[in-house]
Amino acid sequence: MNVHSDNQTFIETARRAQLVDCAIQAIAEWGYARASMAKIAARAGVSTGVISYHFGSKEELIEQVVATVVTVGKEAIEPHVRAAGGARAGLRALIITNLDFIRTHPAYMRAMVEIIARGGPVDGSGPYAGHGDAAIEDVQKVLHWGQQTGEFRHLDTRVVAVALRAAIDAIATRLSAEPDLDLVRYGEQLADMFDFATRKGQ
Repeated sequence: MNVHSDNQTFIETARRAQLVDCAIQAIAEWGYARASMAKIAARAGVSTGVISYHFGSKEELIEQVVATVVTVGKEAIEPHVRAAGGARAGLRALIITNLDFIRTHPAYMRAMVEIIARGGPVDGSGPYAGHGDAAIEDVQKVLHWGQQTGEFRHLDTRVVAVALRAAIDAIATRLSAEPDLDLVRYGEQLADMFDFATRKGQ
């Protein structure tokens, strides 16, 4: 085992994570356009050359910011969905834990809103586009689960999944105008609404 190589890999991984976190904080505080490489570097206490060494460009750094936020979110949400006792409980868990993640990670959400709004289109070429499609597919998996178990009625899972993701994603934007929004209550009511809309017998 090459201890030196392992240590170097650990250090580089830690440095990349630090730079991504500083980028998230900078974008959340100053906005996408004003969060320059120089400002991100200053927040991290390094030169812009260090960022270029690890990421090559601001665009590559932004792509890693998006990937990091998505990964952290999935790690916080998916265990609750998998642990649910059925599809209806799984859908409720998906909605409520999404809202809880938004509530507990405000800087992540502000950064993502900035990136999606100003960092490029979401029509297949923006930094979030592929992740957005995956998020919709994750909702569809829960809806298909419920249809297979008979908990959900026949419906177009794509339409419902797009509507649900739009409802969740809109909340992060609303927080800028309504910072005191009660996300716990919001999550419960959103879960009730989609439960009523999807469950069999309605």
